[in-house]
Amino acid sequence: MAPELTQLDDIFRQVARKFPEVTDWLCPIRGLLMEDPVKAEDGFNYERAAIQTWLEASDVSPQTRERMGKLLEENICLKGVIQQFKAFLKDGVREVTLAWTHGGLTDNTKRKVTLAPSDVESISRKEMCQELSKFFKELDPVEDLLHSTLDGLKVPKIVVVGDESAGKSTILEMLAMLPVFPRNARCCTRMAIHLRLRRTPGVSRATLTVSSAKGETKDVSMDMPQENGWLLVEEQMKRLQQELSEGSKIISDKKIIVEVHRPDVPCLDLVDLPGMVQSPPDKARQIEAIYEQQLNDDKSNGNQCIYLAVVAASGQAQPHTKKSVEFIVKHGLQGRTCGIFSKCDENNDADALRALTLGECTEDGESAESLGGIQLANGWVATMLKAPNGEHFKHHNFERIYLQQKQEADWFENPMVPDRKKHFASLLAGRAAGVFALVARVDAGYLKHLQENWKEFAVRRIFEKEAEAEFRLQLLGVVEDVDERQRLAQQEVQRRLGPDSEMTTMRNAFVKEVINETTEEQVRQVLKDFASGYSCEAHNFREVLKNKKDELMSILENVLKEMQACMVDKVQDILLASSKLCKDGVSDFNICTGSLRLYKQGACKSQWDVQEKLKEERIIQLCCYRDYVQAIVREHEKVCSQTMRNLREAGQEYINLLVDRRSPYLQVKSSFRHGKRKDSSDSRVVIQTDGHRDFVDDFLVCCLEHVPHPEQQQDLYKCIEVGAETPEARADFERLQEVRGLVKTARESVIRALAIGEDELQQMRWKFEVDQYAKEDAKEDLQMADVHHMEAESERATPASSQPRSAAPVAGPDLQEKCEEAADEVASARSVTSSGDTWGDTWEPVTSHSASTSEARPPSPSSVQEEKKPVEAKKEEPKKDEEKKPVETKKEEPKKEEEKKPVEAKKEEPKKEEEEKEENEEEVTEEEFGFDWEAD
Repeated sequence: MAPELTQLDDIFRQVARKFPEVTDWLCPIRGLLMEDPVKAEDGFNYERAAIQTWLEASDVSPQTRERMGKLLEENICLKGVIQQFKAFLKDGVREVTLAWTHGGLTDNTKRKVTLAPSDVESISRKEMCQELSKFFKELDPVEDLLHSTLDGLKVPKIVVVGDESAGKSTILEMLAMLPVFPRNARCCTRMAIHLRLRRTPGVSRATLTVSSAKGETKDVSMDMPQENGWLLVEEQMKRLQQELSEGSKIISDKKIIVEVHRPDVPCLDLVDLPGMVQSPPDKARQIEAIYEQQLNDDKSNGNQCIYLAVVAASGQAQPHTKKSVEFIVKHGLQGRTCGIFSKCDENNDADALRALTLGECTEDGESAESLGGIQLANGWVATMLKAPNGEHFKHHNFERIYLQQKQEADWFENPMVPDRKKHFASLLAGRAAGVFALVARVDAGYLKHLQENWKEFAVRRIFEKEAEAEFRLQLLGVVEDVDERQRLAQQEVQRRLGPDSEMTTMRNAFVKEVINETTEEQVRQVLKDFASGYSCEAHNFREVLKNKKDELMSILENVLKEMQACMVDKVQDILLASSKLCKDGVSDFNICTGSLRLYKQGACKSQWDVQEKLKEERIIQLCCYRDYVQAIVREHEKVCSQTMRNLREAGQEYINLLVDRRSPYLQVKSSFRHGKRKDSSDSRVVIQTDGHRDFVDDFLVCCLEHVPHPEQQQDLYKCIEVGAETPEARADFERLQEVRGLVKTARESVIRALAIGEDELQQMRWKFEVDQYAKEDAKEDLQMADVHHMEAESERATPASSQPRSAAPVAGPDLQEKCEEAADEVASARSVTSSGDTWGDTWEPVTSHSASTSEARPPSPSSVQEEKKPVEAKKEEPKKDEEKKPVETKKEEPKKEEEKKPVEAKKEEPKKEEEEKEENEEEVTEEEFGFDWEAD
């Protein structure tokens, strides 16, 4: 049965491996089969649309890099051949002979191939692009999503390392089937080159970008042809070298990025690093810096890269002498590395090559290790990719690549040297010879790495982002269900303004400070003159009382002013205060709203505990419902305004009663009758308070009577509808919903790509949650150990005579062991070591020095016993003295008084601890919490 046309690209690759000359049918710019081929002035054939687009931006040939005109000639013959090929694929019943004139610099060459149905019936060999298609079919469409949503998560890169001139670029070229790496023998790779393959249906385009080593800035960006892209790469490399001063010409601060969008490639990054050297030292150091940068990038993505170590097999292959192999071993990368012997045609000992590649002994019994072999998790593969000779292949690189593959297969399968024939048969049987074996080895190692390492790393990152997105939504406090919104809003208002709220605290403070202390003292000061009898001329009597009235009215107005500020103005601030994650002490996390705490002290030992509690009972942020808050404030102001009017009237009534001539609080007597001197001309009067009734009491009671109490206002807000949230809150809610949806999409794509079942996913989630608790417990133990250590250091620095009798216990060795065990538990729970940029790590607790936190964990028994020994020794000393001489009771009395002092000091300690605890209450800000609201 004939293959479907949808397999055209795969079938063409198979045909090209047998007949490399058919690559004449590919467009040099796009790299795909041409549909409307035209001949340009440089003699090469192109897809019409592709060359027209190229010539609009450039007057240089994409093949020769020389100037050319824009004249195009339709190639009818070549177009007919390609159509015949497609028709053959459709029918596939008899063989067909296809003939055409070769383009390019050898213009008059005639070419011909004869295709049989067996040539296209099956696809026996595939490049890596096809082998990994199942995995990338799911992840390619969401590659950018993974990177942006999951904190830079990327699929693993394939990084090629090796000594200079080992053949790294050739290996990468064969893996990607794209000639974009430097080929000139005098222009080795002098900087990092990243090839980014991106699967894009219906598009075939390549671009070259020069950027900083970290990718922060771009220097150059241009389109590049796919067949001779290596020419542009070398041009840019030479340009950058010319900008350097004299020296090694190694470019460590920049990198070249070649990005290829095609319908037949996976979403994968291949990295070609400069070859390592022993000397000169300056060049060696610069290259090592590039390798260190690669290691740092690898660590930032969870150590997920796959490494290919290329070792030239020229002469006698000795991997242990190569700097690149030393790099792999030094950094412990053997578990993620596949070894490649290149240039095997230059090797003079086939027996040793076989032993090193397969990890076997030579015919003489010499082990691979004794020959300098290095054991790698993905084994070794031998290759021979010698480029064919001739100027022709400088420009026809698609043909060259397929010809190299064909020649390599023939070289291993039909060696001319008898010694090689025997040993190469073992390599072929062990699937360790040729680029196709390398592709299979890399493919298997890559997929194995995905399943055993990247899967857990990626799913863990997804769990972290899911938890983070969910927590942000919960903390945002926008509630969509109308009934639940009303219920939660009423509960929250009650929490903030009810009997157990901050409102009650403010009211009590107002009563204490404003009324019972300040006002009481001020009124007494005003009436102080009348207490002992105030004497004045009778005609000034009314003036004196009026002045007293003005002073008392000023005090009343001050009470009303303070009531307005305390009981009215602050209500809106209380209601609009946002609830945030905070912590009190070393390991007491909570949701704080001003001074209020949502959970009981000690209920949440970590941010994860807070997260779990919010799942059980969500919260509402009243600041997201400003109209609702404004309605409450208006209602509250209405009630308080009426209360203050009543207080003003009642207070003024008492003040008027005080200064009235018939006041029950004052006695006005004649100085002549009640004075000490009897002067009949005395016209003075004496004003004195009446001992039977105290104005101060009545005035204070009047004020207290009119102070609003939260219990009286509980029902004021129940009839107010919550309404909709603010536009800003709705925008934040939709943005976070979108983030959560993106994370969900990424999760589903990863699950499908890696075929993760429900049971496995549930186990991974359970392990993640256990890890969160273990990690927080370890942090708590280590922080407590730090607190105890600081207390111990403080005690050592304090003279013994000045220490209190009951000192805080010092952490014993068992606590240290417990901390170490907790840390080990965290390490074992996390099989994949990430860079630390995880959800739990971003919630790093801030150390508090509150004295009360030292009691959060009981001291170890050993430390308590050690402290008891000196105390018991001190108690025994007086007994010995008592046996020697009689006890004198008079001398012991001062000691009893001294013993009382520490007891009194102990009573003071709780007060100090409470004050310190209030000072040390810390709010976990967005920066400490690891959240960047603007970044989303």
